[in-house]
Amino acid sequence: MTGAALLVETLRTHGVKQIFSLSGNQILSVYDATIGRDIALVHTRHEAAATHMADGWGRLTETPGVALVTAGPGHLNAVSALYSALMAESPMVLLSGHAPRAQRGRGAFQEIDQAGAARPVVKAAWVAESAEGLGNDIARAFAVANSGRPGPVHVSLPGDLLEAKLTEPIAVPPPTRLEVMRLPDAAIRRMLDLFAEAKRPLILLGPAMARARRRQIVDRLGEITRVPALVMESPRGVNDPALHGAASCLPDADLVLLLGKAADYSVRFAQPPAFAPGARLARIDIDAMTPPSASERFVLSVAADPEIATAQLVDAARERAWQRSAWTDEVAQARATLPAEWAAHARADRAPLHPLRVCAAIQRHVRDETLLVIDGGEFGQWAQAALDGGTRLINGLSGSIGSAIPLALAAKVAHPGRPVVAIVGDGTFGFHAMEMDTAVRYRLPIVVIVGNDARWNAEHQLQLQHYGEARAVACALLPTRYDRLVEGLGGHGEHVERAEELEPALARAVASGKPACVNVMIDGVAAPTYRRGPGAH
Repeated sequence: MTGAALLVETLRTHGVKQIFSLSGNQILSVYDATIGRDIALVHTRHEAAATHMADGWGRLTETPGVALVTAGPGHLNAVSALYSALMAESPMVLLSGHAPRAQRGRGAFQEIDQAGAARPVVKAAWVAESAEGLGNDIARAFAVANSGRPGPVHVSLPGDLLEAKLTEPIAVPPPTRLEVMRLPDAAIRRMLDLFAEAKRPLILLGPAMARARRRQIVDRLGEITRVPALVMESPRGVNDPALHGAASCLPDADLVLLLGKAADYSVRFAQPPAFAPGARLARIDIDAMTPPSASERFVLSVAADPEIATAQLVDAARERAWQRSAWTDEVAQARATLPAEWAAHARADRAPLHPLRVCAAIQRHVRDETLLVIDGGEFGQWAQAALDGGTRLINGLSGSIGSAIPLALAAKVAHPGRPVVAIVGDGTFGFHAMEMDTAVRYRLPIVVIVGNDARWNAEHQLQLQHYGEARAVACALLPTRYDRLVEGLGGHGEHVERAEELEPALARAVASGKPACVNVMIDGVAAPTYRRGPGAH
C-alpha cells in the first residue's frame, strides 16, 4: 500500500464517495489510488469551483465534502473559496498537493507556505509529516471540520509521502468525534427562566444552526417555548430582505438569544439600533466571546456546542408550562408579509423584466424537493427575498459572489433525483461559467437562470448613491448571450426578452434533461430594502 492508497482508504472509511478536484503534478498519485476503488473524481475547470462544490456538499449533507487540488498556484486558487465555506459554517476538507519533504525549504517547485496561506480562512491547517500518519491526518481533519461550529479544514500532502511504499500494514482509522461541550444545568435553568420572563423573546440562528437536523431541534424548542427563531445568514444582516417584515421585529424584542451566532457585523455587534437599548441579550455558542462594547448587556454567555445545548433546552423545557403570546404570531405574520407593491411588479409585462416578474415564473417550478441555489448581487437579493419553498443555499455571510454554479453542481451530485435551480446575475455567471462544461461532462442537469442587466449592478447602485449618475463608471458589461455559451458546451440554452417568453423558456429548460441556461434580460433595479414602517422598495 502507498501513502496515497492509505489516504483514499481512509476517505472511504469516512463515507466519502466522491472527491471534487482539479488535476496537477503533485496529486496524480491520489488519482491513481482511486482506480478500482468506489470513490469518484468530479473533475472541475477551476480549483475554486472544487472548493465551492465541497462546501455545497457539506452544507447539504452535514458530512464534510472533500476538495483535492495541486500545490502552489492550484492551492492558492482554492483558498479564496474557503472564506465562503468558513462564513457559511460548512464542514469540508481541502487536500492540497505539496512539495516533497526532502526539498522543503530549498525553493522546490511550487513550494509556498500553504498551511500559512490557508490558516486565516479555516478552522485548522497543517502539513502531513509521515506516510504512515496520513490516515490519522484525514480522521483528524474530518473530526475538526464537523465538530462544534462546522467549518473548513486544510491538509497539505507532500508528494513523497503520497508515493511512499508502506511496508507494514496500517490500520485505517475509524471516524471520530471531538469532545462536545455541554450546557451546565445552571445555564439551562437560567436560559429557560429568561424565556419565561420575556414578553417578546427572539432566537437568532447562525448558518449551521439553520440547517437540517440542527434546525429541526431549534423548531422543537420553538414549538415548546413559543419563542420564534430567525436565521441570520445573509451578508446584509439585520437588513436581509429575505426576513421580510420580521426584520422590523428585532428592535422590539426584549430578549435576544444568539444561538450558534456570533455577535458580529451582521447583527451590528449587538448594539442599537439592531436591538433595543434595554433588551437583554444571551449567547450560547462554541465560542461565547462577545464584543467588549456589548459585554455588559449579555445576561448569559455560555461556551457550549449549540446543537447539544439546544437539545438540552428542549428536554428541560418539556418539564415546564408555556403560554402562547401574540408576539409569536406577530413575528410569523411579519415574516410572511410582502410589500403590497411587489404583486404589481410580479405581474408586470414591461421589458426589460423586473426581477420579481422573473421570480414569479421561477416560483411555479419550486417544489418541496427543489434545491434552490441563489447567488449574491442585486438580482440574487430579489430572488432570496421573493422565492419560497424547497431547500435554499445562498452566498452567505462572506458576501461573496460567483459560487452558485459550483454549489448547484454539488447539490445535484448529492441529490441526483431532486431538481436543482441556480439563480445568478450576469456578472456572477462569469466567475464559473466553464463549470457548465463540468455539468455536461458529468450529466448534471441543473437549470441556471441568469438575470442579465449588462452591468455589475450592486456596485453601480453604490456609485449612484455616493457619486451620482454622471460619475458611475467601469461597471458596464455587454448584454452577452450566455445561453449560446452553454449551448456551445453541449447544454440547453434559452434567451428571454419579453414576459410572454419567460414561462415557456423555463419549462423547456427544465424538460430538456440537460444542463441549461435561461438568459433573461432584466431591469437593473436596486435590491429590495425593508424599512421600519410602511412597506419596502
